[in-house]
Amino acid sequence: MNKLNHLAVVAIFAGLQCNIAVAADPVVQTLEAKSEILHLIRREKLDVVLPGAMRDNDVDMWINVIRSGDPDPMQLHFGPVWGYVIFSDPGAGRIERAIFGSGGHPDLFDHFGSDDISRAIEGYDYGLVDASVYDELRQYVAERDPETIAINSSDWLAIADGMSHSQYLKLESVLGEQYARRFVSAEHLITDFRSRRTQSEIIEFSKALEIHRQLLIRALSREVITPGVTTLEDVGRWVVEEEQRLGVSYGVDSYIPMPRILFSAVSDTTEPPDVRWRINDPRHVIQRGDFMTYDISVRHLEYFTTDYKRNAYVFREGEDSIPASIQRAFDRAIRAHDIMRPHIRAGRTARQTLDALVVALEAEGYLYTPFIDIGTEDYLIIQNALADTDAPGFSIDLHAMGNNGGSLVTVGASVAPFRKDRFDLMLQENTFFSFEYMVHSQLAERPGLPVSINIEGNHLITGRGVEYLHPPNERILEIR
Repeated sequence: MNKLNHLAVVAIFAGLQCNIAVAADPVVQTLEAKSEILHLIRREKLDVVLPGAMRDNDVDMWINVIRSGDPDPMQLHFGPVWGYVIFSDPGAGRIERAIFGSGGHPDLFDHFGSDDISRAIEGYDYGLVDASVYDELRQYVAERDPETIAINSSDWLAIADGMSHSQYLKLESVLGEQYARRFVSAEHLITDFRSRRTQSEIIEFSKALEIHRQLLIRALSREVITPGVTTLEDVGRWVVEEEQRLGVSYGVDSYIPMPRILFSAVSDTTEPPDVRWRINDPRHVIQRGDFMTYDISVRHLEYFTTDYKRNAYVFREGEDSIPASIQRAFDRAIRAHDIMRPHIRAGRTARQTLDALVVALEAEGYLYTPFIDIGTEDYLIIQNALADTDAPGFSIDLHAMGNNGGSLVTVGASVAPFRKDRFDLMLQENTFFSFEYMVHSQLAERPGLPVSINIEGNHLITGRGVEYLHPPNERILEIR
């Protein structure tokens, strides 16, 4: 990020933070403003990122088939389009863009098929349309005679698998065997296209992250939590309603994200220990002496998704500081962040990055406890690893972020032992990622039941390393 762009982001970020701090609301955007921003992002993505993504993956033509009534994940980047979306590389300069179907903004696309092929793709007179209506599509491809045709079909990535089997057979029939033999999956092209971020994406994602941060600060405060009264579910419902009010929700079907109790001075559970929480009952009434973690997400512009956590402690009567054992466990977790950060940068594969992080942390006395991503089984792993030691354990899950919530649906390099399919992917310049990991420590108050503290933030990877997009989690929030 050059200096001018960096200053622009800082200015927008600072202004947004100021507005939220005073009014407890983000900068309100009109529908027109949101539409203009999203249009800019799409235009920049196609102008700036697409050429490199196609050429780096040796793709001459990319055909993304989208059937009306059956939305495709890539419509996020193309806008409201249906039919055959075709990108062709002339060898230099701008990628040619065509739509044989419906929709498509003239700023984003160069060539539009006829009304006849649009109606056929839409489904008019199904079964009665002469096959010659698709001749213009076949001719368009033949004139460019691509050696490699990437299509949105993949058994690996859901985002690259939007084409149905019937539409695959139809495309194969329309183009003929000569070109069908040149089909390859667009999965690596789509991975690079989505994970390489433009400045407009960085600015808007930063806005979403600050809205997220302020929601967490408010949710984990006396504004929302009354010790002895408020339940975990109450906090989650407040967040969902507030997100709805602010226009950053997932809609009416959104789940209820609840805080999770990592340690309680007064409450316990008979449930099997889980690395993610000690108490996860929605009906649990938050008590003084509870130490918790809270992970939420916001959805911004129907394009960006955030995912990161904060920790909070509810003071007991007469307490003037966080219990030493909890503070020590948290400080160990934060120190691990400082140890890892210099070893994360663009240009390395996920595997190389994981190996470097493990070496760096082990050199500082941390014990590697790789996970399989099943909470109860992962807890057994750390119990066994820390049974005879006071040393901290650590587990790593640095994953791709941005348009999805960080699950395996999200494309891009991910640095985690249970995401091995991403090991050979390169950490790209200007990639959003979740700096997520856990540090496990024994507690004197709970012998044999270590506490696992998950530290997470959504940031940017560049050739210089990790660049923060929001103030990182460096302290436990205090609820008095």
